[in-house]
Amino acid sequence: MGAIPSLSLVTVCMNRQEHLLRSAAAVAAWPHHEEHLVVDWSSDEPLRRSDLPPDGRLRLLRVEGERRWNPSRAYNFALAQARGDWLIRMDADCWPTAGFDPEELLADGPLWVGSGTEGRYGQFLMTRERFEAVGGFNECMRGWGFEDKDLRGRLTFQQGWSLGEIPFASIGVITHSNEERMGQPRANGRGSLRHSLGLATMRASRLGNRLVAAHCPWGAASRRSRYQEIQPGLWRLEPGSLPKPPADTADEIDHARRMAFWGCFLAIPDIFLERLPIKLVPRDRHGVWPVRWWHRLHWHTGRRLLELPVWLLSLGRGRLQGMKRVAGRPL
Repeated sequence: MGAIPSLSLVTVCMNRQEHLLRSAAAVAAWPHHEEHLVVDWSSDEPLRRSDLPPDGRLRLLRVEGERRWNPSRAYNFALAQARGDWLIRMDADCWPTAGFDPEELLADGPLWVGSGTEGRYGQFLMTRERFEAVGGFNECMRGWGFEDKDLRGRLTFQQGWSLGEIPFASIGVITHSNEERMGQPRANGRGSLRHSLGLATMRASRLGNRLVAAHCPWGAASRRSRYQEIQPGLWRLEPGSLPKPPADTADEIDHARRMAFWGCFLAIPDIFLERLPIKLVPRDRHGVWPVRWWHRLHWHTGRRLLELPVWLLSLGRGRLQGMKRVAGRPL
């Protein structure tokens, strides 16, 4: 089948050009859309149109002045700029495979979401009308995580709509780590400091956004960020338009993020973290957690000692299971 009239595929990217160049080439070979809108969300090295495939359907915009990745705001902006009445969200590490035929899906329903894991979950196919009916993504959220679940929940529980699942094989994915998701260098292994840092950052971000969804529910009447086009194809956030939780709620959520990050990274329970001065376990700065030399020292020493009982218990459990297998006893 050919292109569906008024179908836009939308991708937003921040500093992951290597992924985008691979996925954009696959999207260019896909025949079902009229527009592929790519938004560069303040990448350190601006994307150039000449870097992307020579596909006449591809359009590139850039938003300047953003210090951190925010998929809720980024995709709300991008989907508002898209020209189509039917919308596909496809992240920079994803692409529609040859077997993804949107006409076949739309014949069975107007609202489809990604299935499985490894990056497929957050992708979707739906009408602009349905996306706008719930106000799009919740822009009070910060950083990565939970914005897709929140959107699904509002489509289902606010509107009562059923969600179809895009077949697993219909979306290709470039696998990557939690560290890369959070804009950090890839870790050497699961037991490395970088892996712990990526995991802690992800958990703090997800928890914060869950609390935002609970305390600051989003809908069609919610005020979104506004942007000014400072020159053709180049946009910037309009000062004073950024949605924010109430100050007391924001403080509570920031505290929960802080406890989640340092508790996970340092393996210190909340009851002890609460006793430490905030200077030792500070808040993040624009999404970056200030990990100092004393945090690294504790990670390499104190945290390792805390892991010893867990390691011994797991070792003992493994030996017990082995002995039971040899004896022929059920586990």
